Amino acid sequence: MASSARAADLEDIRNRGELRVLAADDESPLWFSFRDDGEPGFEREVLAGLARVQKLKLVLVPVVRWEDAIPDLVKGRGDVLAGINVTEARRKLIDFSDELLPAKHVVVTRAPHAQVRTQEQLQAERVAVTPGTTWWDAVATAGVAASRIVKVDDAAQAFASLREGKATAAVLDLIDFFFERRKDRAVEMGMTLGDPLSSSWGIRKTDPALRQAINAYLRDLRNSQAWSRLVVKYFGEDALAVLGRTGAN
Repeated sequence: MASSARAADLEDIRNRGELRVLAADDESPLWFSFRDDGEPGFEREVLAGLARVQKLKLVLVPVVRWEDAIPDLVKGRGDVLAGINVTEARRKLIDFSDELLPAKHVVVTRAPHAQVRTQEQLQAERVAVTPGTTWWDAVATAGVAASRIVKVDDAAQAFASLREGKATAAVLDLIDFFFERRKDRAVEMGMTLGDPLSSSWGIRKTDPALRQAINAYLRDLRNSQAWSRLVVKYFGEDALAVLGRTGAN
Protein backbone atom coordinates (compact mmCIF):
# COMPACT_ATOMS: atom_id res chain seq x y z
CA MET A 1 0.00 0.00 0.00
CA ALA A 2 2.78 2.47 0.91
CA SER A 3 4.56 1.72 -2.37
CA SER A 4 1.44 2.60 -4.40
CA ALA A 5 1.05 5.88 -2.51
CA ARG A 6 4.66 6.84 -3.25
CA ALA A 7 4.20 6.22 -6.96
CA ALA A 8 1.00 8.29 -7.20
CA ASP A 9 2.84 11.57 -7.85
CA LEU A 10 4.21 10.53 -11.26
CA GLU A 11 1.06 8.53 -12.02
CA ASP A 12 -1.07 11.64 -11.51
CA ILE A 13 1.14 13.63 -13.88
CA ARG A 14 0.91 10.91 -16.53
CA ASN A 15 -2.88 10.80 -16.15
CA ARG A 16 -2.99 14.56 -16.65
CA GLY A 17 -0.72 14.26 -19.68
CA GLU A 18 1.25 17.40 -18.85
CA LEU A 19 4.53 18.20 -17.14
CA ARG A 20 4.18 21.73 -15.74
CA VAL A 21 7.49 23.54 -15.36
CA LEU A 22 7.91 26.66 -13.25
CA ALA A 23 10.65 29.03 -14.44
CA ALA A 24 11.63 32.66 -13.85
CA ASP A 25 10.06 34.80 -16.57
CA ASP A 26 13.22 36.92 -16.91
CA GLU A 27 15.70 34.09 -17.56
CA SER A 28 18.20 34.50 -20.38
CA PRO A 29 16.60 33.01 -23.52
CA LEU A 30 19.80 31.02 -24.02
CA TRP A 31 19.01 29.29 -20.73
CA PHE A 32 15.20 29.13 -20.81
CA SER A 33 13.12 30.80 -23.49
CA PHE A 34 9.35 31.19 -23.19
CA ARG A 35 9.04 31.79 -26.93
CA ASP A 36 8.00 28.99 -29.22
CA ASP A 37 10.01 30.32 -32.16
CA GLY A 38 13.80 30.19 -32.25
CA GLU A 39 16.03 28.25 -29.88
CA PRO A 40 14.32 27.01 -26.69
CA GLY A 41 17.36 27.57 -24.46
CA PHE A 42 19.54 24.93 -22.81
CA GLU A 43 17.38 24.11 -19.80
CA ARG A 44 14.08 24.16 -21.70
CA GLU A 45 15.57 21.84 -24.33
CA VAL A 46 16.66 19.38 -21.64
CA LEU A 47 13.22 19.54 -20.02
CA ALA A 48 11.54 19.01 -23.39
CA GLY A 49 13.55 15.80 -23.70
CA LEU A 50 12.30 14.67 -20.30
CA ALA A 51 8.71 15.35 -21.35
CA ARG A 52 9.18 13.34 -24.56
CA VAL A 53 10.63 10.37 -22.66
CA GLN A 54 7.64 10.44 -20.30
CA LYS A 55 5.20 11.02 -23.22
CA LEU A 56 3.97 14.26 -21.67
CA LYS A 57 3.19 17.72 -23.00
CA LEU A 58 5.60 20.36 -21.65
CA VAL A 59 3.67 23.26 -20.12
CA LEU A 60 5.59 26.42 -19.14
CA VAL A 61 4.50 28.32 -16.03
CA PRO A 62 6.26 31.72 -15.66
CA VAL A 63 7.30 32.92 -12.21
CA VAL A 64 7.23 36.72 -12.02
CA ARG A 65 8.63 37.07 -8.50
CA TRP A 66 11.40 34.58 -7.71
CA GLU A 67 10.51 34.59 -4.02
CA ASP A 68 7.21 32.95 -5.04
CA ALA A 69 8.91 30.10 -6.92
CA ILE A 70 9.21 27.56 -4.11
CA PRO A 71 5.78 28.37 -2.62
CA ASP A 72 4.25 27.97 -6.10
CA LEU A 73 5.87 24.54 -6.44
CA VAL A 74 4.73 23.41 -2.99
CA LYS A 75 1.17 24.62 -3.71
CA GLY A 76 1.08 22.56 -6.91
CA ARG A 77 1.14 25.37 -9.45
CA GLY A 78 3.86 23.38 -11.23
CA ASP A 79 5.46 19.94 -11.02
CA VAL A 80 9.11 20.94 -11.50
CA LEU A 81 10.93 24.17 -10.62
CA ALA A 82 13.64 24.97 -13.16
CA GLY A 83 16.83 26.98 -12.75
CA ILE A 84 17.34 26.78 -9.00
CA ASN A 85 20.55 26.30 -7.02
CA VAL A 86 20.60 23.77 -4.21
CA THR A 87 21.06 25.17 -0.71
CA GLU A 88 20.54 23.60 2.70
CA ALA A 89 17.80 26.14 3.52
CA ARG A 90 15.91 25.17 0.37
CA ARG A 91 16.34 21.45 1.09
CA LYS A 92 14.16 21.95 4.15
CA LEU A 93 11.30 23.01 1.89
CA ILE A 94 11.65 20.91 -1.27
CA ASP A 95 13.65 18.07 -2.81
CA PHE A 96 16.05 18.41 -5.72
CA SER A 97 17.01 16.38 -8.75
CA ASP A 98 20.60 15.37 -9.37
CA GLU A 99 22.82 18.18 -10.60
CA LEU A 100 22.00 19.60 -14.02
CA LEU A 101 25.07 21.85 -14.17
CA PRO A 102 27.60 23.12 -11.64
CA ALA A 103 26.92 26.60 -10.28
CA LYS A 104 30.08 28.49 -9.38
CA HIS A 105 30.74 32.12 -8.58
CA VAL A 106 33.52 33.23 -10.90
CA VAL A 107 35.53 36.42 -11.24
CA VAL A 108 35.42 37.68 -14.82
CA THR A 109 37.60 40.33 -16.47
CA ARG A 110 37.88 41.60 -20.02
CA ALA A 111 41.15 41.65 -21.95
CA PRO A 112 43.52 43.38 -21.97
CA HIS A 113 42.83 43.66 -18.22
CA ALA A 114 44.65 40.94 -16.27
CA GLN A 115 42.72 37.96 -14.95
CA VAL A 116 42.06 37.94 -11.20
CA ARG A 117 43.69 34.93 -9.55
CA THR A 118 43.84 35.87 -5.84
CA GLN A 119 41.63 37.43 -3.21
CA GLU A 120 44.15 40.25 -2.79
CA GLN A 121 43.89 41.07 -6.50
CA LEU A 122 40.10 41.08 -6.29
CA GLN A 123 40.17 43.55 -3.40
CA ALA A 124 42.02 46.02 -5.62
CA GLU A 125 39.50 45.82 -8.50
CA ARG A 126 36.33 47.78 -9.16
CA VAL A 127 33.91 44.86 -8.93
CA ALA A 128 30.50 44.74 -10.66
CA VAL A 129 28.02 42.59 -8.77
CA THR A 130 24.26 42.37 -8.19
CA PRO A 131 22.96 43.15 -4.67
CA GLY A 132 20.83 40.53 -2.93
CA THR A 133 22.52 37.59 -4.66
CA THR A 134 24.89 34.88 -3.50
CA TRP A 135 27.43 36.61 -5.79
CA TRP A 136 27.14 39.72 -3.60
CA ASP A 137 27.65 37.66 -0.45
CA ALA A 138 30.75 36.03 -1.96
CA VAL A 139 32.24 39.43 -2.81
CA ALA A 140 31.61 40.70 0.72
CA THR A 141 33.14 37.56 2.22
CA ALA A 142 36.22 38.07 0.03
CA GLY A 143 36.80 41.41 1.74
CA VAL A 144 36.05 43.77 -1.16
CA ALA A 145 35.41 47.25 0.26
CA ALA A 146 32.02 48.83 -0.37
CA SER A 147 33.77 51.71 -2.17
CA ARG A 148 35.16 49.22 -4.71
CA ILE A 149 31.76 47.71 -5.59
CA VAL A 150 29.81 48.70 -8.71
CA LYS A 151 26.16 47.77 -8.23
CA VAL A 152 24.42 46.27 -11.28
CA ASP A 153 20.96 44.80 -11.85
CA ASP A 154 22.03 41.58 -13.53
CA ALA A 155 24.76 39.75 -15.42
CA ALA A 156 24.08 41.69 -18.63
CA GLN A 157 24.76 44.97 -16.83
CA ALA A 158 27.87 43.50 -15.24
CA PHE A 159 29.33 42.63 -18.65
CA ALA A 160 28.33 46.07 -19.98
CA SER A 161 30.19 47.70 -17.09
CA LEU A 162 33.34 45.77 -18.09
CA ARG A 163 33.05 46.88 -21.72
CA GLU A 164 32.45 50.50 -20.72
CA GLY A 165 35.26 50.59 -18.17
CA LYS A 166 32.96 51.28 -15.22
CA ALA A 167 34.26 48.11 -13.56
CA THR A 168 37.46 46.13 -13.97
CA ALA A 169 36.05 42.81 -12.74
CA ALA A 170 32.66 41.19 -12.26
CA VAL A 171 31.43 38.33 -10.10
CA LEU A 172 28.63 36.17 -11.48
CA ASP A 173 27.74 32.60 -12.36
CA LEU A 174 29.89 30.28 -14.44
CA ILE A 175 27.02 29.79 -16.91
CA ASP A 176 26.69 33.55 -17.45
CA PHE A 177 30.39 33.66 -18.34
CA PHE A 178 30.02 30.95 -21.00
CA PHE A 179 26.96 32.62 -22.51
CA GLU A 180 28.82 35.94 -22.80
CA ARG A 181 31.99 34.33 -24.13
CA ARG A 182 30.05 33.06 -27.15
CA LYS A 183 29.73 36.64 -28.41
CA ASP A 184 32.65 38.40 -26.68
CA ARG A 185 35.90 36.43 -26.75
CA ALA A 186 37.64 39.14 -24.73
CA VAL A 187 35.98 38.10 -21.46
CA GLU A 188 38.15 35.81 -19.34
CA MET A 189 37.47 33.74 -16.24
CA GLY A 190 39.74 33.93 -13.23
CA MET A 191 39.30 32.58 -9.71
CA THR A 192 36.14 31.12 -8.19
CA LEU A 193 34.58 32.44 -4.98
CA GLY A 194 32.76 30.58 -2.24
CA ASP A 195 31.59 26.99 -2.19
CA PRO A 196 30.47 25.41 -5.48
CA LEU A 197 26.72 24.92 -5.80
CA SER A 198 24.56 22.77 -8.07
CA SER A 199 21.95 24.04 -10.51
CA SER A 200 19.17 21.46 -10.31
CA TRP A 201 15.41 21.10 -10.58
CA GLY A 202 13.14 21.53 -7.60
CA ILE A 203 10.58 18.81 -6.84
CA ARG A 204 8.01 18.52 -4.06
CA LYS A 205 8.96 16.23 -1.19
CA THR A 206 5.70 14.35 -1.87
CA ASP A 207 6.83 13.41 -5.41
CA PRO A 208 9.63 10.83 -5.02
CA ALA A 209 8.62 8.84 -8.12
CA LEU A 210 8.94 11.97 -10.27
CA ARG A 211 12.35 12.66 -8.75
CA GLN A 212 13.48 9.11 -9.51
CA ALA A 213 12.30 9.38 -13.13
CA ILE A 214 14.06 12.72 -13.59
CA ASN A 215 17.34 11.42 -12.18
CA ALA A 216 17.24 8.36 -14.46
CA TYR A 217 16.66 10.64 -17.45
CA LEU A 218 19.55 12.94 -16.48
CA ARG A 219 21.94 10.00 -16.04
CA ASP A 220 21.07 8.65 -19.48
CA LEU A 221 21.37 12.08 -21.08
CA ARG A 222 24.78 12.87 -19.59
CA ASN A 223 26.16 9.57 -20.80
CA SER A 224 25.00 10.21 -24.37
CA GLN A 225 26.46 12.19 -27.25
CA ALA A 226 23.38 14.43 -27.06
CA TRP A 227 24.77 15.97 -23.85
CA SER A 228 28.01 17.09 -25.50
CA ARG A 229 26.07 18.47 -28.47
CA LEU A 230 23.86 20.53 -26.15
CA VAL A 231 26.82 21.89 -24.21
CA VAL A 232 28.63 22.98 -27.39
CA LYS A 233 25.43 24.38 -28.91
CA TYR A 234 24.64 26.68 -25.99
CA PHE A 235 27.94 27.29 -24.21
CA GLY A 236 30.62 26.81 -26.85
CA GLU A 237 33.37 24.28 -27.55
CA ASP A 238 35.59 25.43 -24.67
CA ALA A 239 32.81 24.75 -22.15
CA LEU A 240 33.12 20.98 -22.70
CA ALA A 241 36.13 20.77 -20.39
CA VAL A 242 34.04 22.21 -17.54
CA LEU A 243 30.49 21.10 -18.37
CA GLY A 244 30.87 18.21 -20.77
CA ARG A 245 31.61 15.59 -18.13
CA THR A 246 29.09 16.78 -15.56
CA GLY A 247 27.58 13.75 -13.85
CA ALA A 248 29.36 11.24 -16.08
CA ASN A 249 31.28 8.39 -14.52
